[in-house]
Amino acid sequence: INNPDNLTEELLEGYVMAYSDQVAIGGENIIVRANAKPEDKVAIITLGGSGHEPALSGFVGEGMLDCSVVGDIFAAPGAQRVFQALQMFKREAGILLVVLNHSGDIMSANMACQLAERVGIKVKSIITHDDISAGLDAPDESRRWLAGCVRFIKAVGAAAYEGKPLDEILQIGERMHAKIA
Repeated sequence: INNPDNLTEELLEGYVMAYSDQVAIGGENIIVRANAKPEDKVAIITLGGSGHEPALSGFVGEGMLDCSVVGDIFAAPGAQRVFQALQMFKREAGILLVVLNHSGDIMSANMACQLAERVGIKVKSIITHDDISAGLDAPDESRRWLAGCVRFIKAVGAAAYEGKPLDEILQIGERMHAKIA
């Protein structure tokens, strides 16, 4: 740690230096694939605070995420940064925004999706609710989706990579989400 004020930025810079063949910096605290997927395929984006590495930016890559919007340590990125990422990935095929069940992530995602819809960006979001530590009887709102997110991201990412339409990818994600407790 060179300077605590630059921790997230330096973390991401180091990550990109180590894996420059896989990922790149797409904007302030935005990690994207180094080799973009064709625009006729649905983009898969997520958001969340740093401090859980390799999650979530470590899941950016072929057949997985196209973009990870990163907040500071254990803090959600702001809605404007998420909106910036949605603008970067605007495409006719649409965007699936995967949102882990953290209140700040949900708030930022909801605000960014509202902004995106106003400017004609085709985006759908899914809020995930699985957390093995919460117990099987825990209500959805207490589940943070830390245990199942890798498999979920792989499933929706693979469906997008195959060229499935946004509504079908959303249905795949919803079915998978319903099966993970």
